[in-house]
Amino acid sequence: MKHLCTLAALVVLVTVPVACGSQSGRVLVRVGGQPITEGELEHELIVQEGARQLLLMIDTTLITQAAAQQKVTISDGDLDIKYQQAAARIGSERNLEEQLKRSRRTKLAFREELRAEALLDRLAQARNPVDEADVRQYYDNHKQEFAHGPQVRLRLMLFVTRQNADTVAEALKDPQADFAGLAQAFSEDPATKDAGGDTGFVERGDYAREIGDMAFKLQPGQTSGVFAVPDGFAIIKLEEKRPAGFDAYEQVKESVKGRVALEQLDVARHDWLMQARAQAQLVIPDAFLEDHVRRLIEAETPFEPSNLAPQIPMAPR
Repeated sequence: MKHLCTLAALVVLVTVPVACGSQSGRVLVRVGGQPITEGELEHELIVQEGARQLLLMIDTTLITQAAAQQKVTISDGDLDIKYQQAAARIGSERNLEEQLKRSRRTKLAFREELRAEALLDRLAQARNPVDEADVRQYYDNHKQEFAHGPQVRLRLMLFVTRQNADTVAEALKDPQADFAGLAQAFSEDPATKDAGGDTGFVERGDYAREIGDMAFKLQPGQTSGVFAVPDGFAIIKLEEKRPAGFDAYEQVKESVKGRVALEQLDVARHDWLMQARAQAQLVIPDAFLEDHVRRLIEAETPFEPSNLAPQIPMAPR
């Protein structure tokens, strides 16, 4: 019977010295006079979960070593997002913490597993960059998703009080008035203020009905007067109109590239992991563990430490 410290004594690429006691014969409990020893318990734990846990540790080591060599990192902010996604998948952060307790994992250890998972994504994507031909093909095959109705491009100023709106409207009467500059200085709309009120191209229903109705009445270059909107008062300038059609490829190229990368990620992760495992110098002294770990590798067991509830479909990363 092998001691649980066998798990820690695994050699993955480098030898890690481990201090292990020899307590396998220590009696943990007697049932009607018959002893159950620490070694027997540890052996059963290894039989039930040891190989799978060991493979998780192997994969984590391979990933972190590769990430260090390639200087690939994950920020604490991105790690927080992955933790929140895992909690949302389980139902809540409280549910996640309860699940971690049941699986005898600490929150800190789980975050490090998530870090390795995120590093795997980045390593896989770096090895398998998205080909522009795939991006273009996706756009062509899903062009209907990029259709739009009639659109306008506006500059918008919002105000809480009519007095402020009227003051700016008076300034706009000057033929030399700069709508964008006044918007940056006086608009109370945080979404467009810094861009000089520029909304980009929008459809009638993208803003409040009053704004949409006014925008589609104007001609390019015209500026509205002050008019009431649900949250106060507005002034808009119409910059451009365009008919219904499709977003040009160059306009949506980066977002399409993100979609393609996400679709290809699972295959890229699988390929990276299979190659890393195949090239790894694994020395597992325990023959039982080695046999079961090899079986898991041959079965192409995925690396999914965040998958605490296999019955629930995984969300996009």
